[in-house]
Amino acid sequence: MAYVPVPKDLSRVKSKIAFNMTKRQLVCFGGGALLGVPLFFLTRGPLGNSTAAMCMVLMRSVTLAGKLFIGLVLTADFAVMSMRTV
Repeated sequence: MAYVPVPKDLSRVKSKIAFNMTKRQLVCFGGGALLGVPLFFLTRGPLGNSTAAMCMVLMRSVTLAGKLFIGLVLTADFAVMSMRTV
């Protein structure tokens, strides 16, 4: 049977802030909205709706990559912190 250690200190548990999302998710989603929505409206006239929508979707993938990078950095920090306590 698999054994999963449960930490006694729950201060590192991420709490949900709004829309059932954590602070990091809200920051990345907000960044994507701040970049993608104006990009759509600025390129909709010259490029057409389909191309502008594709640009907005590509901008969303950039924010997802940013979210993944932030997650990897935080995970590495947590791993280093865990190693120090052992």
